Amino acid sequence: MVNFKKIFLLSCLFLFGCNNNEISTSLPVKLPSPVELPSPTQSVNIYATSAGNFGRAFMLSSAFSSNVSQTIMALGSEKLPYEFKSITGAEFKVIGLENKYETINNTVINYTNHNKENNLYLGVIGISNGNLLSDEAFSYLDNIYIVPEGTSLLSYPEWRINNIISFARKAKENGVKNVNLALWNSIDNNTLLNSSSQIAKLPSNGVGYYFFNFNDMAKKVSLFENSEGLLSAAIYTGAINPSIIDSDIFVESKSFDKDKDSIVLFGSYTRNEINTSKTNQIEILKHLEKITDHKKYNIIFKGHPSEVSVNNWIQNNNISSSSYFKSFPYEIWQVIGGGEHKYTYNNVSYNLYLPKVPTYIYSMFSTALYGEDANKIKVIIGYNKVKHENKEYIITNEVDDSAIEDRNEYNRWVDWTKNKNVPFEMTFDWINN
Repeated sequence: MVNFKKIFLLSCLFLFGCNNNEISTSLPVKLPSPVELPSPTQSVNIYATSAGNFGRAFMLSSAFSSNVSQTIMALGSEKLPYEFKSITGAEFKVIGLENKYETINNTVINYTNHNKENNLYLGVIGISNGNLLSDEAFSYLDNIYIVPEGTSLLSYPEWRINNIISFARKAKENGVKNVNLALWNSIDNNTLLNSSSQIAKLPSNGVGYYFFNFNDMAKKVSLFENSEGLLSAAIYTGAINPSIIDSDIFVESKSFDKDKDSIVLFGSYTRNEINTSKTNQIEILKHLEKITDHKKYNIIFKGHPSEVSVNNWIQNNNISSSSYFKSFPYEIWQVIGGGEHKYTYNNVSYNLYLPKVPTYIYSMFSTALYGEDANKIKVIIGYNKVKHENKEYIITNEVDDSAIEDRNEYNRWVDWTKNKNVPFEMTFDWINN
């Protein structure tokens, strides 16, 4: 199929005799041939088991950046099925969430095609808990991809890793060619293999590594014009809450300018000490206000979906120029990009605007950092403890327990990746420098 939207036109003209507003075009301008997008590969991709924010975002991004003949997402929550067909002819279908392995067996058996390559994507938690597919379901599959749920798997105990190995062994006994664990391609393979992490022993026990990159996925989603399908499927699978239908999920500040680049603060939530995360994040935003070139950049707060107190502070504070997301997975924003988008829900089409993806990132430690370009990341910030004084909470110079955990995560991130130049600072030190 010829896709004229993807034709890249040369705009160079050979100009001769350019005098007195006369332009000679005696040489013909030769335009390149239209670029034809590839037809879908003859494969069936199946995505199953419930997952948290990261797992669903990965599955959706993987699905809609692929160009295979049929994709089944057994991840749906309501008003199903949802179906989408890309400009290449690739077909996508969201069906009901299947978390029990006995029903996943049935999905595999019902949707695989013996004339095509059949691939299954499963969340790591169920596998590491010791769940297995039936021998028959395994026999229908060519490849299995194990999907992480954040970075917790990087420190899995031995018993969970042994369950993954047992799963792979059983799969291969029944004809599965490859079992792979999906990992961020920012992780250095040799460093990982030589580490003390339990997942380092997976390749020698039948489980390979499949390295992925969200920025590469973004290019493919754009090429195949699949952002509408991805956004719509994200709502049907619960990755984006249906409550956002036809409402603002991104709230612009009074000074927000669509032409400006973005500086983003990734927040995190101290569940047992909510005033700690709230106070630290507000002080960080205040400091960002001071150091940001507002002629070039919009400040955008991307907080934890369970915490709305900082959003409320931004909304009720006239001095803040920060915009914010109500709730939206960062990886999906990263993959579909900024600008005007469309999505469909219950046969009604809606419009959605998203700001430009970040030029620079300030962050508490976040899984999202493994999937980003290190050159964007300015600093990782750890929380200080707060104290209540004169009816308000103020930052102290004492280190909060959450920062100790974040520092440990940061040290591994630096050790396993190429992100050697990104500093870790405490809130108190950073805002006072």
